[in-house]
Amino acid sequence: MNKQTVFRYNGVTGHRGNPEKAPENTMESFRSAIGEGVDFLETDVHMTKDEKLVLCHDPTTGRTCGTDRIIADSTLAELKLLNASYGFNTENHTSFPPTQIPELCELLEEVKNHRDVRLSLQPKCDHVREICDEVKKYGMESQIAFNDGSLRYMIEAKTQIPQAIIFYDTYGTEQLENGIADAVKYGFFAIVSHYNALTPELVKKIQTAGLEAGVWTVDTEEDIRRFLDMGVTRFYSDRISNVFRAKGIQ
Repeated sequence: MNKQTVFRYNGVTGHRGNPEKAPENTMESFRSAIGEGVDFLETDVHMTKDEKLVLCHDPTTGRTCGTDRIIADSTLAELKLLNASYGFNTENHTSFPPTQIPELCELLEEVKNHRDVRLSLQPKCDHVREICDEVKKYGMESQIAFNDGSLRYMIEAKTQIPQAIIFYDTYGTEQLENGIADAVKYGFFAIVSHYNALTPELVKKIQTAGLEAGVWTVDTEEDIRRFLDMGVTRFYSDRISNVFRAKGIQ
């Protein structure tokens, strides 16, 4: 990646937007993250019963919306009736105004208006081709990335959109170590490891392979600084304000 492009480049990925300030995976959360200064937004994509692509982490809506519906068995119209602020308000004892589960097209339209920000999509359904087709419809190929632990999904995304940045998510040490070779083989950009598996030695292996080293999901300034000391440069966080502080970014 050319760091001299027009894109922001600070290693701060807004995990599901900015869930510290607004309900996760809502337009309000994504706009908040953009305003805070992230260089990437991260979100999760499901497909509805009527073949609409929507943004929600879980396959069901109970945790975030209160009313529990299976996304794959629900229509877009049914999901739009739910209040995506429910879980945020319950957890934080707040009264954030009602929000909706957004469609992928809504977020693509928003990010298209912020040419210095990029969007990282995590397919939560076996519809990578359809997700890529939606990205192409908006002419967003140069602004798109994908992240997931499914090697098959990430290979398909890279095949469909060759210029896409691929953040290969890994969980345990074994997947991380094997994933380095796979990432190099398929032209991925980064290994983003679960925080429990990352060590200074593995960070060095990742970087020696010519890949960016990232970590998910870290929120406290203490943990962020610990991984900065290891040489980690990419942070997925639910507390992006802490990442900015730890990195000394104003």
